[in-house]
Amino acid sequence: MQFHSAEDHVLEVSLKAPTSFADQDGVYLHTGFNTLILDTVMGACALGELKSAVPIATIKLNSNHLRKIPVGEQLVCRAIWDGEENSISYVRGDIRFGEELSIASHAIATFMVGTASKPLGQN
Repeated sequence: MQFHSAEDHVLEVSLKAPTSFADQDGVYLHTGFNTLILDTVMGACALGELKSAVPIATIKLNSNHLRKIPVGEQLVCRAIWDGEENSISYVRGDIRFGEELSIASHAIATFMVGTASKPLGQN
């Protein structure tokens, strides 16, 4: 994975679609990999916005898969931090591929900030 930018609340990385995550026919990337990468990059984007180093945890991740990605394609994953309120960080992201950078998957996620110091249900 190569990091390309991390400015203006945007994190962008690129990577090659690995054969180890191919579907059972070995032709396309399994959509579970898309979700994994989106969660990872969006979480890293949320971490990059923290004022101090504290743990975070994914609360909710909604992903939509629009196109199948052929194994071996170069992917671009971008995450955009939309803000934080009440120790909840809001991020959206997408995965693109091909010369036209077609959207393969997009997602929105919320992350709890400071999970180790504040159990659920406590203010």
